[in-house]
Amino acid sequence: MKYSIITPVYNREDCVSRCIESVMQQVKKCKTVGVNIEHVIVNDGSKDLTDEICQGYARCNNHIKYISFAENKGTNAARNAAIMTATGDYCIILDSDDYFDDNALLTINQTVISHSEYKHFMFAPDDVDYNKSPLAGCKEKELTYVDFLSGKIATGFIHCINADIMKRHPFDESVRIYEGVFFLSFYKEAQRMLFTNKVVTIRERGRSDSVTLDFVRTKRVVIERGIKANEILLSRFGDDMKQNDCAKMLSGVYMSLYDNYLLLGQYMRIANLKKMYIEKYSNYIYASRKLKILETLTHLRLGGLYRCLLQFYLAMRYRVFKVKIR
Repeated sequence: MKYSIITPVYNREDCVSRCIESVMQQVKKCKTVGVNIEHVIVNDGSKDLTDEICQGYARCNNHIKYISFAENKGTNAARNAAIMTATGDYCIILDSDDYFDDNALLTINQTVISHSEYKHFMFAPDDVDYNKSPLAGCKEKELTYVDFLSGKIATGFIHCINADIMKRHPFDESVRIYEGVFFLSFYKEAQRMLFTNKVVTIRERGRSDSVTLDFVRTKRVVIERGIKANEILLSRFGDDMKQNDCAKMLSGVYMSLYDNYLLLGQYMRIANLKKMYIEKYSNYIYASRKLKILETLTHLRLGGLYRCLLQFYLAMRYRVFKVKIR
């Protein structure tokens, strides 16, 4: 069995060595059981010493495949490049500020070998408490496409996915992040996934330069990415949501699109959204106080004011008061 570890990296001179060396430890341990590992690292146009550090490791370690972009293209572009280069049976995404537990690949391989009927496996990072989710008390559990499509399961995992599945469903590079939308394509093809509640990755959170800050809607480009991600979600999976009675998810997509269209003052797109939902998903919109407020703001054409107030609130919350993003 061969595993391809996928690591996009951007300006991580302070921690990328830790990530790379954790994979090197897995390579040493797994040789004794006949498991092959390659580490595909993609430098996404870093401006610090990341490129120099990664090149140094690549020169001295045959299991490392190194790709370097001349300019920053975004996490999704880096992942795609790594996945298309990968030659393993399975791909495992390991972010550059994270690192493997000592026995991570031995744990993963044992699970994959023991459950060969699956093509997508999920394991635990150290920072997720599954006791607060539908997986509470589960040591091992089969999950389905509909579990994720409906939003029943929405917690974080470390994924080990059949490489052919990932190659057939590349991440959309125009949205740069929002990878969760594209994971639904993996779930749809695999249909059944196996979750094993064993920690395989240690994750660093709370960094000031974390990509999760890109989700905060303080810039037009971030709002537009959110729109694109939800439009993709609706076009690819809307019919599946309807067929499986996923009212909560359909209502959530509607609210998100409405909210973001309003922030950009795109009233015609709001009108088209309403028309489309009335025609296709008339039973899947939850009336709420927020929706009534958005409809009032739309009627008064106050999208610009709404955007200014939201930007001020988010800037104060996350930039000034440093509230952690969950």
